[in-house]
Order: sequence, then structure tokens, then C-alpha cells
Amino acid sequence: MTTALETLSNAFSEIITQTSAAVVAVKGTRSASTGIHWRRGLIVTSCEALRPGDSFGLGLPNGQTTMTELLGSDPSTDVAVLSLPDGTDLTVATIGDDHSLALGQLVATVGRSPRRGEFTSFGMVSQLGGPWQSQQGGQLNQYIEVNLGRLHPGSAGCPLINARGEVVGFNTFGPRHRVLTIPATTVNQVVQQFQQRGKIARGYLGLGMQTVPLPESAQQQHNLSNQTGVIVMSVAADSAADQAGVLLGDVIVAINDDPTESVQQVQTYLGPQSVSQALTFKVLRGDRLQELTVTVGER
Repeated sequence: MTTALETLSNAFSEIITQTSAAVVAVKGTRSASTGIHWRRGLIVTSCEALRPGDSFGLGLPNGQTTMTELLGSDPSTDVAVLSLPDGTDLTVATIGDDHSLALGQLVATVGRSPRRGEFTSFGMVSQLGGPWQSQQGGQLNQYIEVNLGRLHPGSAGCPLINARGEVVGFNTFGPRHRVLTIPATTVNQVVQQFQQRGKIARGYLGLGMQTVPLPESAQQQHNLSNQTGVIVMSVAADSAADQAGVLLGDVIVAINDDPTESVQQVQTYLGPQSVSQALTFKVLRGDRLQELTVTVGER
């Protein structure tokens, strides 16, 4: 008699086998990760696992290897896109809706390492949350944390697979050895931008900036909650900031009414999704508080 556990085990084994046909090993001279054949001719993996200036090869499910090119990357969302050479026989992954995930649902992953070959892990969704912003300023559509045990070296970029056998994102390493998932919705947005523009763009203001303390008199005069601001050290000619009227010596104290206390906070507004968006800057110019509208440029 077949037990419920055996049925579940066999079902996930079949799911792993099907998904692994769309999974490759990404091997650089100084780095390694797992890649997913996300859309025809495009491999997606974890950006943080790749070393700048490296050259990369792909280890295919049939044991063969082929060279690849890094087409674009967005460190703010941890998404990197690589090429799959024409004529390469590789299944395209079945992509699902990450918003269908629920706490406690069973999930799995499968990866491919240049040294160890194929590996897999099994676990559950341990935490879900709404949209969030990465430390690099990327906008991610959903917070997903999974308990998949200890992932193997080279597993960054491995797919998160739901019980229907769909890829709902890829896994990467978070703080304190947590396993976080970059949701499929976010990956789709980055990949779509690449397909439409031929590159993964970043927002650009054209500013050189530095964090500075705000005088108590300015805080009190303008009812500012922040103790520091961001002083403009340089303005590139004809840049987005230049066209908006930002001047050398301006101190940015808020963007879109959010207090701005560091250069890093300004950079969080410069992800791929920010290009062509209008931002409202509040700046101290002398003893006056002024408001400027800056339309984010691209680079």
C-alpha cells in the first residue's frame, strides 16, 4: 500500500526532475551560481554571485558546457541576465505567480554545481511580507523567506519551486544565513526591461553628494526631523539634476516628503523602475527651504 508520505515524496521527485531540465550551472573563473532558463535564450541568476569582469560558462543538464555572456545586471534587485547560445537544447522553466505562496506551503529547489553536479533541497515558506526595498534601493514586489536548510555552494540563483512544479522566484543569501527569494514578479520586470531596451538601466541624477550634519538652527527654523542631510558637491552638465535647477551647495533634506539623511537613501530612488519618474526634492539653499521636481535620467 502506498502511503501519503510516499505519494508526496514521489510527486516532489517528479517536480524536481522536470524543473532541473531548465537549470544550469553558471561558472566563472572566480565565481559560481545556478541559473534558470527564464525566457527563450535568456538565463537568470543571482547578480551578487557573479564577479565583475569574469567570463562565464554554462554547465547544461546533458553534461555539456557552453560559453555565455553577461547581458545585464541589476544589483539592486540581485537579478543578472545571461545569454544562451542559439541552438542550445534547453527547456524553458515554467514560471508561476509568487503571490500564490502562503505560509507553511511546501517548496523545493534544485541547483547545479560545476563540481558537485545536481543537488536539491526541500522545505517550506517561513515568512511572507509585502513589497520591500533592498539595501541597494531595489523595489521587490514581495518579501519571501524560505526554510530550505543549508544551501550548497553555487546555489545562489537556484529556483524556488512550488507544489505545482512552477518556478516562483530564485533563492539568494540574506543576512544571518537566511535564504531569501527574489520573486518571479520582480525578475519578470527586470527581464522585460532588458528585452524592451536591450539593457538593464539605472536611474541617474548627475550629482556628486556627501552626507553632512544639519545645523540645529535649520532644523528648528524649517521643522526638520532629520539631523543630517545630503550636500550637493557637484552637478553634471545637462544632467537630470542640472535641468531641474539643483545647485552646488544645495542640501537635500527630503525626497517625496521622506526625510533624507544619507547618500545611500538618495540612491534608493535610482533603481531601474525609477527612470523617467519625477521626484520632489526639498533642499536647503542658504537659509531658505526650496522644492524642486527632478525627473530621473538613465545610464
